[in-house]
Parts: sequence; structure tokens; C-alpha cells
Amino acid sequence: MLKGIITGDIIHSTKIELENRGVLLTTLKKIVTEISENISPIEMEIFRGDSFQIVISEVSEALRIVLLIRSGLQKNTFETMKWDARVSLGIGKVEFEANSIVQSDGEAFHNSGRQFDEMGKTEKMVLRTPWEEFNDEFRVSTAFADELISNWSIVQAEAIYYWLLKNISQRELAEMLQKSPQTINKRLLTANYGLIELYLNRYKQLLKEQIEWK
Repeated sequence: MLKGIITGDIIHSTKIELENRGVLLTTLKKIVTEISENISPIEMEIFRGDSFQIVISEVSEALRIVLLIRSGLQKNTFETMKWDARVSLGIGKVEFEANSIVQSDGEAFHNSGRQFDEMGKTEKMVLRTPWEEFNDEFRVSTAFADELISNWSIVQAEAIYYWLLKNISQRELAEMLQKSPQTINKRLLTANYGLIELYLNRYKQLLKEQIEWK
């Protein structure tokens, strides 16, 4: 059975005062809880203070969960710093499951961890699967998506986060965030949510084709 593994770390976490690190970790845990309640149960383990691994059983939702992690962090700010994370999504089998996520092993962990280690200095998001044609296509589209995501404002990230999380109309989203529908529409448009939707749909399409072919 295929799973998704996210390996990540918080960008510029060392600039956050030690006594305030708890706020950041609480925020990350809240994001994971909201994803588990609204989309699919996921498990997270935090290590080295600012690094984390997440196990996703519903592999078709793995890329959406990556975007939720990043937008969920970005919609928060602390001491004028907009939070974000470097994340590597690996898809594959998990041959050994230990009580601890970081002690588990398998193809998905290798794809995630190795790709994370190979990330360039300017990269914040990468993806690796067992299929090279898939990887070749997404190497380009993920680079474009990463550029868009890295430039979201806090309010754009907030709109994208709840749009991805709740699967509700823009009018319902506006009511939830207590904003006008026009404001929400503008934030989503300027965040290029249409391109993000195409990116996610293409991921699901190629994943489905690979699973059915096997």
C-alpha cells in the first residue's frame, strides 16, 4: 500500500526566541489536527526542535496536505515574521512501521528524506515518487508552484488554507472568515488558486493512472 511521507523543517526557526518556540509548535500541531479532522487522519513526529515528519495514508491527498502545511504556517505571523517550511513529499511503500515515525523505513521514507537532503538553497517544496516520468513532469510544475506559494501574503495564505481545508464555496468561506465575498475572491485570485487547483488535479490524475496501470 502506498503512503505519503512529508519531511520538513521550519524556515528561520533559529531566529525565534527559545521561549516562543512553543507557539510555533502549537500552531503546527493545530494544523495537523485540522487536517486530520477535515481531510484524512495523519500522524506527525517532531524532532530536533524544528524538524518534522508526517505520515499520510490517503496518498491521493498527500500533495494537498503539503500545501495545507505551508499555507497554515504562512497565515500566522509572530514578531513580524511570516512562518513557512521547507517540505519534501515522498510517495512509495512503507516496509517497516515502528512505534516512532522517524524509526520507520521504506521506499516512501527514502524518497522523502533523500529528496529533502538534495534540496537547493532556494527550494522550499519538492516531490518524489517511484515513477520517473511522474517525477520529471512534477519537477517543473512543483518549481512553479513553489514560487507562487513562497510569495503568498498572510491574508492570501489564510484564504488558500481554508479553501483547501473546508471544500466550501467562496461565499461560505467569506462568512467563516467574516469578510466580504469580493475580498475573499480577490485574495484567492491574487494567490493564483486556479493554478494551484490545476496542479493538485494533475497530481491526482497521474497518481490514479500509475496505480491503475500497476
